[in-house]
Amino acid sequence: MVKLGQPGGDAPTAPKEDAAFGAFAALERERTFASANDPIRSVLQHSKSHPRMLESNATSHVWPLGALAELLDNAQDQECGATEVHVDVVNVAPGVPAITVQDDGVGMARANLHCMLSFGFSSKEHVVGNVGRFGIGFKSGSMRLANDALILTRREGQASVALLSTTFLNAIDADDILIPMFTWKVDESGGSGRRSYIADEPSNTTEWEENMAVIEEYTFLKSEAAVLEELDKIDTKTGTRIVLFNLKQPSEFDFEHDQSDIRMRGIEDDVETARMSSRRPVYQQHRPGQQMTLDVPEDYSLRAYIEVLYLRPTVTFTLRGEKIVPRSAIERLAVEYYQFDAYTPKGVPEERASPIIVHCGYAEVKSKHCGFHIYNKNRLIRMYQRYGSQLQANAMMKDMLGVVEADCLEPTHNKQAFNTTDIAYTKCQRHIEQCMNDYYFGVQKIRLAGLGSGNKRRHPAKQKAAKNNAKKKSASKKERSQRATSFGSDDDTDEEPWEENDDPKGGLNAKRNTTARAKARVDPFPRLLRKLMRNKNSWAFNEPVDAEYWGVPDYYERISTPMDFGTIATQLDNGDYRTEGSAHGPLKFVTDVRQVFYNAWTYNQPGHQVYGFAQDLARIFETDLAKIVGENDEWGLLVGNTMSMAGPAPEPERRKSAPDGGGGGGGGG
Repeated sequence: MVKLGQPGGDAPTAPKEDAAFGAFAALERERTFASANDPIRSVLQHSKSHPRMLESNATSHVWPLGALAELLDNAQDQECGATEVHVDVVNVAPGVPAITVQDDGVGMARANLHCMLSFGFSSKEHVVGNVGRFGIGFKSGSMRLANDALILTRREGQASVALLSTTFLNAIDADDILIPMFTWKVDESGGSGRRSYIADEPSNTTEWEENMAVIEEYTFLKSEAAVLEELDKIDTKTGTRIVLFNLKQPSEFDFEHDQSDIRMRGIEDDVETARMSSRRPVYQQHRPGQQMTLDVPEDYSLRAYIEVLYLRPTVTFTLRGEKIVPRSAIERLAVEYYQFDAYTPKGVPEERASPIIVHCGYAEVKSKHCGFHIYNKNRLIRMYQRYGSQLQANAMMKDMLGVVEADCLEPTHNKQAFNTTDIAYTKCQRHIEQCMNDYYFGVQKIRLAGLGSGNKRRHPAKQKAAKNNAKKKSASKKERSQRATSFGSDDDTDEEPWEENDDPKGGLNAKRNTTARAKARVDPFPRLLRKLMRNKNSWAFNEPVDAEYWGVPDYYERISTPMDFGTIATQLDNGDYRTEGSAHGPLKFVTDVRQVFYNAWTYNQPGHQVYGFAQDLARIFETDLAKIVGENDEWGLLVGNTMSMAGPAPEPERRKSAPDGGGGGGGGG
């Protein structure tokens, strides 16, 4: 048996009356780690590691799937040499599940296995491409999920088995971490094709039997033959198999819902009769700016999480017998994809100096997911991390996605966050926010912010192309005007926006011909909607009401037609308000905007903060709409205006008193 906290040396002589010591007389084996020379070691005391260290170290993992990922990282590392990793659920006894992780790597020698089970011994820090560096990942991850972990490994000519068990340590009231460990020589020269195992270490028969007695009592393997049978489940010549058994209770995993997945259990209410929101996800990690009702499968599904865990996976993962198909976080940015130039922050230690690469884009399928996946040395550290406007109460950048390759940042030891006090992280955050602004207001052209912004707001990389396009349009302007009567022509995409006449009574530009004016021009609407969304009082209306977050569970029962500015912006982007030769599109736009105000007035009482915000925005909308339409309201856009509900504008105040804090619970659009 090996003592974890003490690297070798002669075992102290114990009193003969100490029966416990007699049972575990061979606690210390030969020295396997580099340490101080013998004269110094002979006069200094060794530091011991109490078994409670395993439990306290495991608390660094709040999220169980993050703890399980620690076991996958070892197989992903290049020195493992693995090409396949299999994660499975097996029953070690009837109705008693265990989690197994098995790879086909090169395996570990006895000394390497000892290092793996010791604290702080890591050879990964200076290996290119490995994110691990603290030497505690396996211990913290395995002990977060289970009370016991059995490690079986086979390499060329040698096989070893070790047990890391808090059940055993607590049972003997140990004050140091003791590891039962065996090593066999492997002979594969037999004619039957079966390999044979020859006992190697411990070489002393008594020590071997003492170690085996621990395995037989505290594991599901009741003999040496059963141990070797479990070892032979490594069906490749070399590899490693980890079995996590005696899983933590109450169980955090659901193994039955999906037989091809391992999922987190849903949150159950303490009161059986309590009304639960049907929009609540199975499980959700807290992220600043994220709605409580947003469903993020990567938070509760191991399969979904592994699909994005590595930016460029080097091994093939299989979960419960079914292959996992990786989802490239970069390939997901299929719409308006753009990669920014590499940026290397100054002041970073030389060993971590590497460029930061930012990728931005939109997903093909519209969703409420937004933010950045941040990878460090190919490993996902932060998921859907929001920055800048994504944290504010507006609809800007709310569907923008991104990927950041940031090898210069320093992850925390649980690999779920970064050291935010590091200067490199501060500079990286500023760079990401700058890239977001450059992308949203310059590079991309399909969202509301890109309409009517002009070349001044374009990203420098796009300005030259934009100028060339402007010249081409100018050269063919006369030709396009001659084809203006052809509503279905390809030139519809080059239509110039509505212009306002200098004469306020003229309404729309009187110089436009009758045919062009007859078209359903909606170009002023993006500008008007943008003005509403940027107003300081629009935060309650810029996205759908999160009834659970705001504490208004009956909102969608009382409001039959929910609407918000963010939804209108999306429909505007999709061209839903553009109809040729009819008033349907403009009327639909005006109706939807007014619906936002009516919903706020219906759900909230006069005097409520949200009720007043709706009045303020309604006055702005109706006033600007009247200026755009003028006196020639041929489509009836001004009919049914909300000025009567909005009321007169309040008297301007020199200094406003602080709000009394009551506005948080109202429903917006």
